[in-house]
Amino acid sequence: MEEDDFSLCVLDNARKAARAVSRHYDKLARRIGMTPGQFSVLVTIHKYADATTAELAERLSMDRTTLVRNVALVERKGLVASQLVQDGRSKQYRLSPKGEELLNKALPLWRRAQAEVKNHLGSDEFLRAIDTLKRLSEL
Repeated sequence: MEEDDFSLCVLDNARKAARAVSRHYDKLARRIGMTPGQFSVLVTIHKYADATTAELAERLSMDRTTLVRNVALVERKGLVASQLVQDGRSKQYRLSPKGEELLNKALPLWRRAQAEVKNHLGSDEFLRAIDTLKRLSEL
């Protein structure tokens, strides 16, 4: 039986990196009462105003059930407003004024987190990492 080098396991290394990156962004996001996941949802809803549940789920690479749960949390906080689509089977979402305000407070913290990661990796490695992560997300 050949010897496997599990230190090269993409799954294990990706999960470790994801946890570390999540902790890094979480430290800053918690300052304004949100999680990195909520930030991602707010940014995506801001960028794709009036997108449907299915469209947002695809953009965020989430299953619909997880997205609906996450959106319900920010909707209860008054950060997102939803309305039924004409067919009555789906919803569209957009940020509320309160959501826009919170996103504007979050952006400087996100920029800081980004700058720290970029500084940690160096500019070229940062861009290569982003490219690699995008390609991995297409598996």
